[in-house]
Parts: sequence; C-alpha cells; structure tokens
Amino acid sequence: MTGTAEGAFVAAIISQAYSDMLGPNDDHAYAAITFLTAPNGRHARWRGELFGLLGLDGDIAARRIVEGLEGSADLHPFTLETTEQHAAQVDLARNRWLHLKYPHAPPASSV
Repeated sequence: MTGTAEGAFVAAIISQAYSDMLGPNDDHAYAAITFLTAPNGRHARWRGELFGLLGLDGDIAARRIVEGLEGSADLHPFTLETTEQHAAQVDLARNRWLHLKYPHAPPASSV
C-alpha cells in the first residue's frame, strides 16, 4: 500500500500518534503512547494492522518506541524542532511513560 493515497493516509495516522506522544496535550499524549506501545489488546491489534498496511511490523515499532521512552534509544523528531525543543518534548514523553508504567507516581504535566 506504500506509494498510494491510502498508504499516505495510514502513514499520517501513525505520524500523528508519534507527534501527539511528543506534544503538549497530556490527553492526546497518553492515548498516543498507549497506542504506540501496548503489548496486546485492541491498541496493539490496530497498530499491527496499520503498520502492516505499510509493510512494517507494529511490534518492532512498539519495542523501538519503548526503548526510546526508557532512554536506551533516541526518539527522533518528526519536524524541524530545535534540539532544545525536541529534548524537552522527549523528557515530557518519558515522564508520561513512567506515569503509565507506574500509575501511582505523580503525573507529568505540560503546564
């Protein structure tokens, strides 16, 4: 499906989730992190379907994103943010990830 209008649409959905994960809105970010990293369940199934339509493995993508959220790999910017802006976005996403992993920890806030 790559190289088609449908492929571009699917890529845009995935890109938006990644952008939301790094964005300022907590509600969007938590939903995006869940969608991009869920090991099973409906989010994992949909992620697998969408990545599969592009010829990619959604589970491998999830593992790489988890590695980035846990600090053992880089989370690359999608746009041309400055290094400082992107570093702040990644720090916020990593704090949100910790809150999702350990729900009794104080939540990260973009405020």
